[in-house]
Amino acid sequence: MRIAGFISDQLTENPVKVNYTWYDKSSGIVQWNFENMGSTTRSFILLRGIEENHKVSEIYAFGNAFYPLYYKNFNVDFITKPEALVNVSPKANNAPLAVIENSDSTLLVAFLYTLSGGSRYSVLEGGWKGIEPGGIKIVLAKYAMTDNFSIKYDEKQCTLYNEESKTDYGCPENPFTVRSALMKINNSIKPLFNDRISVINDGKDGQML
Repeated sequence: MRIAGFISDQLTENPVKVNYTWYDKSSGIVQWNFENMGSTTRSFILLRGIEENHKVSEIYAFGNAFYPLYYKNFNVDFITKPEALVNVSPKANNAPLAVIENSDSTLLVAFLYTLSGGSRYSVLEGGWKGIEPGGIKIVLAKYAMTDNFSIKYDEKQCTLYNEESKTDYGCPENPFTVRSALMKINNSIKPLFNDRISVINDGKDGQML
């Protein structure tokens, strides 16, 4: 398995544009460049697949593949409220994770990007040696609430990352609990793994921020 790896919006034109450039092609590192062409702050996730022989593999959300490992080892946190990101440098930039709710109510985890109107943001992604991204799409996301979530993840995410990167990173407890913003999208995105994500029933409603 090859995985590269970190109002109705349907009625309005998506103001967020994206392209990629090679940061280090010999090492398989691409640079994703986002720009919010609109005047208001927007949150979104990035979809992309792997293009080989003029065909694009299954498209999935950036961050959905290895998020347990990112969360434990790479100083990547779940965000509780969308906040505009500060564009420091492609190498230093580090987007947060969030729980995403599909239009069919299924839940997944992905990197969440939030850009103020007129701003730009760039981030690096490895795992592209000998292949290129395809099926690239921005999906706008809207904040719904903040709540506590139990996440039981497929541990293949950890073994696959370590096999591909020749590393030995650990993963968090399984399941693990986080407090996260819940972001809703109008699309239905298939999670890459069979993770089980649920709101923790502690007798309290989710908090609107």
